[in-house]
Amino acid sequence: MKKLLVIALCLASFANFAFAQDELVSHYQTLDEAYIKYEQLGWQTYEFYVLTNFEEGEALSYEWTIDNKETFIAPKLRFFFDQGDHVIKVKVEDKFGNVQYDTVRLGVRFWSLKNNWFWWGLYLVVILIILYYWVAKIVYLLNRKKVSKEVRYFLDVLDEHGWVERVIAEHVKKKEQEKTPKKGN
Repeated sequence: MKKLLVIALCLASFANFAFAQDELVSHYQTLDEAYIKYEQLGWQTYEFYVLTNFEEGEALSYEWTIDNKETFIAPKLRFFFDQGDHVIKVKVEDKFGNVQYDTVRLGVRFWSLKNNWFWWGLYLVVILIILYYWVAKIVYLLNRKKVSKEVRYFLDVLDEHGWVERVIAEHVKKKEQEKTPKKGN
């Protein structure tokens, strides 16, 4: 019976030691890894953050450097870049003075799918093409007999369903009916 009690006490002390050791290791965990991750929020706007071997909320200090010119101290960084190539560096330090560094190179170009100016410009070009087509088509239909055969053929192909022609024909017919005096009054 004494042997069982001694074995049980040994196992219990060993379990407490293992638990205390795990708690000690987690309490004195050192910074081993730090990697910059980023997300493009807009055309030239990015948000940067760091992934480490620490859990979220651990006491770490972050020092961000943009193009070796501007320095920021924050866990996350949101920055608006000019066009061109940029270098983003981070220095991460834990409470014991262990330091990790990471660097990211970023190219900000005008021809980006997140560039709102590009999309508005493309939209404007499409609208102008559509307006030009309709203005040219209406002018053509109002002056159809005055244009050459080739122009008539080309513009008729663009309006194969004849919708514009019908609308203008109805408009012309209505105007002619308004001009002719009514008999019987």
